[in-house]
Amino acid sequence: MSSTAIVSQYFEYINAYNFDGLKSLFAANFIHEFRPASLGGMGIPVRNGPQFVDWLKNLQGLIVSLNFNAPVETIVADGSVVIHVHSNGETPSLAKSFPNEHLFIFHISGGKITSIKEFMDSKYVAQLSEDEKSKA
Repeated sequence: MSSTAIVSQYFEYINAYNFDGLKSLFAANFIHEFRPASLGGMGIPVRNGPQFVDWLKNLQGLIVSLNFNAPVETIVADGSVVIHVHSNGETPSLAKSFPNEHLFIFHISGGKITSIKEFMDSKYVAQLSEDEKSKA
């Protein structure tokens, strides 16, 4: 499978919260990083595959519907795919939608994703986090 096909499959699995599908895409040494650093790694700066899937499972309780749109821009280089994409999520606990903008840097080797750096709209993510804390 090509690097772009693997990345496309990643987004299909994320949109469906298909955790087993995601795990099948990850290399044994897979790592995920949230960026920018000001987000504090969303609690953990670098997650391995099982930690990232556990984080997504917890996210599913807050954002019940997560839909990544078609990429705005895709750059493919040897073993890397960079994608600029928007997403829309629904947060029933806060009664609001969760639109976001992302830049993903995927590294792929041997048909598996070895790492992802995910940059998000840090101001919006921080506000959502504050809204969730104040609700509790």
